[in-house]
Amino acid sequence: MYITCTFEICKETGRHFYYSGYQKIYDLPDVVPEAHREFVKMSDDALEYYVRLVTDENSTSVDNFLDKFPDWSSIVEDGSAFSESWDETTHDRFREALVWFSEQKICYMISWVY
Repeated sequence: MYITCTFEICKETGRHFYYSGYQKIYDLPDVVPEAHREFVKMSDDALEYYVRLVTDENSTSVDNFLDKFPDWSSIVEDGSAFSESWDETTHDRFREALVWFSEQKICYMISWVY
């Protein structure tokens, strides 16, 4: 599972930018805090349960993923056993990371392959 952002290229200047509302922003987005970086690129069997509960697609905006983010009880009901690397604390930290990405000016996307 990956969290990414996409820049557009200005036809007039050739510079990379993203939109914040209707305004072109040519500065890079904020640096991802260290506490959230582990969620930028993940591989864990537990993630399959999140995807199944959120969407049938292979990608969506972080905003949409967060809007449909399941409660821990739904994950436990849907899945059988989790490794020591994925528990309720990790679930909560994953949600906190998604909240941070969602609050940024640039649109972050989350995608996966299963």
